[in-house]
Amino acid sequence: MTASRHRESWVRRSLRKVAKWFTYQVRVRQRPIVTVAGVQIRVGRHMSPRVERAVSRGLYEQDELRLVGQLLSPGDVVLEVGAGIGVVSAYCAMRIGSSRVFAYEANPDLEPRIRETYSLNQVQPRLEMCAVGAQASKVTLYRGRHLWSSSILRPAGRVRPVEVPVKALSEIAREIRPTLLIVDAEGAEGELFDRAHLPTVTRIVLELHERVIGTTNAERVRSRLAAMGFEELPELSAGERLTLRRVSGRGVP
Repeated sequence: MTASRHRESWVRRSLRKVAKWFTYQVRVRQRPIVTVAGVQIRVGRHMSPRVERAVSRGLYEQDELRLVGQLLSPGDVVLEVGAGIGVVSAYCAMRIGSSRVFAYEANPDLEPRIRETYSLNQVQPRLEMCAVGAQASKVTLYRGRHLWSSSILRPAGRVRPVEVPVKALSEIAREIRPTLLIVDAEGAEGELFDRAHLPTVTRIVLELHERVIGTTNAERVRSRLAAMGFEELPELSAGERLTLRRVSGRGVP
C-alpha cells in the first residue's frame, strides 16, 4: 500500500469513528430524563432492566436520598465511596454546595455517566475514579454486562476484569476531613474499615452486602465500626442499609 492510500484508509477509519461517536451521542441525548428527589437522571441501556424500571418510575435510590436528606446539614463535608452514576453526590451538592462533596468510583466505565448526571444538575462535586480500600494499592475490578454489575469479588458468569488503583480510606479522610461518610462499595466494605482512622466522621450510611461478603465478614465490619466508636441507629436502618453515628467521646484519640 502506498503512502497516499495508507493515509486515505486512515482518514476513512477516522471518519467512521467520528460518525459512530456522533450517532451514539445523538441517541444518548434522545433518551428520557427523569427526576428523582429533585435529581435529574438520564435513562439508558447501560442500566439493567430492574434499575431502568426503578429510574423510569422515579424510585431509584429514593429511600437513600430521603435518608441522606434527613442526615445532611449545611456544614457537612460528604465523602461518598461508590458513586454509581452520581445521583447521591449530585443530590448532596445541590443541598450543601459542590465544594463540600467528594465522590469516588472504581468502575472507569461509569465516569461519563457520572459527569452527565452532574452536568444535568449543574453541580461539580470532586470526582476521583479509583477504588477505596484499607490501604493504597491496586485491585482487579470485575465488570458485568451492565455498568452496575461490578465488584472486586469475582461473580459468576461472564465478566470483564480491569485493574484499578486503590486509595486508602484513612488518607482520603485525612485530606478532606469528611463529617458524613456514604458507602456503597458492592462488597469492598468487607475490608474497607480495617485500620481506618476517621476522626472527623460523625455519621455513616453503609450498604452492608452480607449476601456478597458473608455473615462472618458482615459481623466483622459491624464489630470494627463499634470499636471505632459508632453505634447503629435502628430507626434509620433497613435491610442492607445501616445508619451509624459516633458516640460522643468514643473512637477518637
